[in-house]
Amino acid sequence: MILSLRKGSATLFFWIYLASLHPWLSAKATPNLIVYDLIPDLYQFLRIAPEEKESRAKLFLQLMIRPHPEIYGRPQIFKTDIGTLEQYLDGLNAYLPAIEHLHIRFEEQRGSIQAKFLDAFPDFDASKARVYLMLSLFRFDGKIPHDNPRMLLLGMDGLAKFHGADTRLPVILSHELFHLYHFQVNPLPRDIDQVELYRLIWQEGLATYVSQVLNPDASLAAVLLDPRLAEEGPKFVPMIAHSLLLQLDAKDDASTARYLSYQRGGQLPARMGYLIGYEIAKRTAVTHPITELARLRGRPLLNLVRREIENLAQGLGP
Repeated sequence: MILSLRKGSATLFFWIYLASLHPWLSAKATPNLIVYDLIPDLYQFLRIAPEEKESRAKLFLQLMIRPHPEIYGRPQIFKTDIGTLEQYLDGLNAYLPAIEHLHIRFEEQRGSIQAKFLDAFPDFDASKARVYLMLSLFRFDGKIPHDNPRMLLLGMDGLAKFHGADTRLPVILSHELFHLYHFQVNPLPRDIDQVELYRLIWQEGLATYVSQVLNPDASLAAVLLDPRLAEEGPKFVPMIAHSLLLQLDAKDDASTARYLSYQRGGQLPARMGYLIGYEIAKRTAVTHPITELARLRGRPLLNLVRREIENLAQGLGP
């Protein structure tokens, strides 16, 4: 079951109180993935927002941004000055129908998505995770902040803009839930800047592979969330794999962006690191369970990634 919370709701506190009286309740209860749904706040804002741009942006700041510093208090991700919010709100209207549709679909599908995920990963402690249905200000679709690997931010506006109202939510949520699980069983270092490129490629590739395993009818384009990468990317894999061999331990932002960030208009498909990571995970999952692969780290993981990338660079099969 997924427990959904609105700010000020007493539901969670009731269950905590009840569990304190009867400890066996908390011991036997199905883990709950707690969802904080901020989209109704958007609807409330839209009902009362003035037409004048500056006043509208100030109200948005007051109602949507300031009450949630746990989300928006990250200046490296979000710009929340009035001018930026005015521009954002100008573009938001076109995506409101898609946001509403995605919100409804999430409510309809979240229970079955979580149940399938827990069947595959029964050691996932869903009660420790927090999912926020929120507005990313068009910065991302789904994101787990580096400073809080228990928090999943689902940008409903980002999903609507980047993937459309009919995007496959089970694929996206399977991918993001696996990241939450992965960080539970294989925690990130305290200094996220010390995570090497090979581990980032592995994390994204393994999550992409898991999203396909849990949604076996999904195409490669669907799990990569990029038709161009799925169609054109495979022919570039040997070349990109060859260049990666010299950068596996890189920690700089430029290297990460080169292989994992979305960039429009390039000669090569963007985010080739996702495809290469997916291929590595697909190959290694033939002989190793995913729960074992999720726990790999350090030298054993580096050796595995290097070996498989060498095979990809030479065009060798699994």
